[in-house]
Amino acid sequence: MSNNKIVVKVNQISKVYRLYDKPFDRVKEAFSFSSKTYHKKFNALKNVSFELKKGEALGIIGGNGNGKSTLLKIIANVLSPTSGNSSTKGRVSAILELSSNLKAEMTGRENIVYNLKIQGFTNKNDIDEKTKEIEEFAEIGEFIDQPIKVYSSGMKSRLGFGIATSVEPELLILDEVLAVGDFKFQQKCLAKINAMRENISMIFVSHSMNSVRLFCDRVIVLEKGNLAFNGEPDDAIKYYLEQEEKKKSKLKEKSIKTKALKPFYGDLFHNEEKISGVSHIWDQEYYELGETMKLTFSFQLKYNPKNLVIGIPIWNSDGDMITAFNSDFHKLDFNIVEGTLKGELFTRCSFNPGEYISVIAIVDGSEFLYRELNSSFIVKQRERVFGFVTLEHKWINDV
Repeated sequence: MSNNKIVVKVNQISKVYRLYDKPFDRVKEAFSFSSKTYHKKFNALKNVSFELKKGEALGIIGGNGNGKSTLLKIIANVLSPTSGNSSTKGRVSAILELSSNLKAEMTGRENIVYNLKIQGFTNKNDIDEKTKEIEEFAEIGEFIDQPIKVYSSGMKSRLGFGIATSVEPELLILDEVLAVGDFKFQQKCLAKINAMRENISMIFVSHSMNSVRLFCDRVIVLEKGNLAFNGEPDDAIKYYLEQEEKKKSKLKEKSIKTKALKPFYGDLFHNEEKISGVSHIWDQEYYELGETMKLTFSFQLKYNPKNLVIGIPIWNSDGDMITAFNSDFHKLDFNIVEGTLKGELFTRCSFNPGEYISVIAIVDGSEFLYRELNSSFIVKQRERVFGFVTLEHKWINDV
């Protein structure tokens, strides 16, 4: 749908912030006769340039603090650049914070009308029609005639998004819109954006790589305020994830050198009177989807157990438990030779790309004997995956 008409032109934009250690340092600097400086310079953006054509959707990705939101605010004329310039053509609707344009003392309905008039709607019939449309989207019910200050954060988000997307913009700017609200609201936002895609240009900032792939024709990567990559979505995402992986590796190496392993979601436990010599490790540090994974474990018991169970819960790096393997599921009767048990756990890797942490828990009935981290493992990046896992499956083309 893109053509040669340029709707956004960003030319050599830089943004420098002054950071002060103490609030009063700003005053001392302003009235200093010796021109002494009390601030440090932070370069949020450094000579960033790009263009956006009509009908095109541009994604902007990068880690926190790399200049994404600053860039959007400059394009939306909320901030002024330190140097360089930005220009846009047509009606612009920017969703930088979903509730930023809502007035707390005004009702939901009054806020709708107020924002529509700011966007240039003057005809009463048009305003009434748009108000009804926004009401239906926000699903606030009777609260539409109550002050915004009594709204929950979810209600504010729904109303703010409904207002921003109803004004028929030629350019829609979205900053982490899908990171707020419940699942139902996020899906409603996705459907709304998708319905608008045919008629608008869009700039989309998100930490969700799948959403970036879904909506964007082109993606840029910002690193420490620099435009580090500008190209196809899959190529840009691959570049970004590779850089993030390098950063994690460096942090991991530094962490190992400076401190011992800490418990992950629960205290470690070791009943030394009943169990010793526990060994447990995955056969690889990196896996690919569909690859066989093997966990080898062994330990010595100093007594005869009654109902021995081994559990292996798996967590992702965000702290979500993805799944757990449990020997009790298969009613295993372990073969313990002279107090020693050796075994292996096999599974096919169904985990989507990311870093995972597993815990081994050894229990006799309801009594905990041992609980400790396994070494973490990483599933390599692969294109077009969604959710936490990709289950083994097959397609049949019945012709």
